[in-house]
Amino acid sequence: MPQDISIVLVDDHTVVRNGLKSLIERMGNYTITSQFDNGKRFIEAIPLPQQPDLVIMDLTMPEMDGKETTKWLKEHGINYPVLILTLDTTEKTIIDLFKLGVRGYLPKSCTAEVLKKAIEDVIATGYYHNELLTKALTQEESKTKGKEQGPVNQITDREREFLQLVCDQREYTYEQIADIMKVHRRTVDGYREAIFSKFNIKSKTGLVLFAIKYNLISIPGLA
Repeated sequence: MPQDISIVLVDDHTVVRNGLKSLIERMGNYTITSQFDNGKRFIEAIPLPQQPDLVIMDLTMPEMDGKETTKWLKEHGINYPVLILTLDTTEKTIIDLFKLGVRGYLPKSCTAEVLKKAIEDVIATGYYHNELLTKALTQEESKTKGKEQGPVNQITDREREFLQLVCDQREYTYEQIADIMKVHRRTVDGYREAIFSKFNIKSKTGLVLFAIKYNLISIPGLA
């Protein structure tokens, strides 16, 4: 029999944790090996007795929330795959979470089927996100080098400059990006559409996730 997949739950609501534990362990060969009611207690327990295959963490918690905890893990070089549960699914929050290294996010209103798919995708491919599951974002570059150009080789210098500005923490509009690049707004739209077309990306969020995944940009303070 295959070895059980170890999952850690971090959520400040005991009822939610117990419900998730019961639900997840009925889904397949998953075992909840540890539970914590906030990020502070979670990081204080590291190193854990058993290396988790996945951490499912609430975004909003007292003492230390999901974002702060994920940032701490990144800063200390602890590579636990994190799947965030959140009521906040705004584009900015999603982008910020992926910049910090989370492997996926789920709205708390998601169905059991979606939760199961998210867990399976993170375990199998490393990420869960509708656009991270496209060909461009899930292919293994090491397998395509030599026969196909990797994303780095398909991005022009001006497209890379455009991506850097799209991902800038000052959150420039496309009009502002055109001014900075000293081009017409239609030219900026052309850069965006070219990248959309090459890599099957459909939104600004997708652009940012793509740039982060393939290290096409530099993010100050997050290197």
